[in-house]
Amino acid sequence: MCIRDSSHSWLPFIYLYGLGGLLFFSGIIITLKSGSFNLKNHVHQQWLWVLVFGFIWYMMMHGVLTLVALGHNEFAVLIVLLVKGLSILAYLQFRRKTLNNR
Repeated sequence: MCIRDSSHSWLPFIYLYGLGGLLFFSGIIITLKSGSFNLKNHVHQQWLWVLVFGFIWYMMMHGVLTLVALGHNEFAVLIVLLVKGLSILAYLQFRRKTLNNR
């Protein structure tokens, strides 16, 4: 594989999640500073978690599918397992915190 072939695969990914992530997190910061998104409210905390987790999840899925298309299957499986494990740990932590706040 040539670096030129790789750049055709990864440049759109970097653009999409670099610029898109910048805009996404800028929007979250703006809503936090304006007061319309209040992290003291438990429901707002849940939605923040869902938004950030969703962004990371789709970024991971896009990256894994790009790796598979480029023939790096073992690395893609490792990333999927890592993110799945982190997702389960984050869910359990979030669930424990949710049950304690009731």
